Amino acid sequence: MSSLSQQTPDVPIEKTKRCIIDRKSIGFFKAILESYEDVAIFSVLHGKSGLIEIIYPHFFEMDVKAIINDMKNYGIVIKEVPDV
Repeated sequence: MSSLSQQTPDVPIEKTKRCIIDRKSIGFFKAILESYEDVAIFSVLHGKSGLIEIIYPHFFEMDVKAIINDMKNYGIVIKEVPDV
């Protein structure tokens, strides 16, 4: 019997995005993201600068990207930043 790690390719189990968002929009975005139960974990890393972190299972990547892109419809721009 082979182990699970031998059966699956080297795909990370979870992914992390760090982003900058207008600090006034953090609460709204958090509420929207959390309304999609179990899609992602949201953390504020630095409230004054609007630095947030989103951790999610790799299989929800398209969903997370769609939610982030949809925020433009509400005038909220979320910019991904390299590791800080």
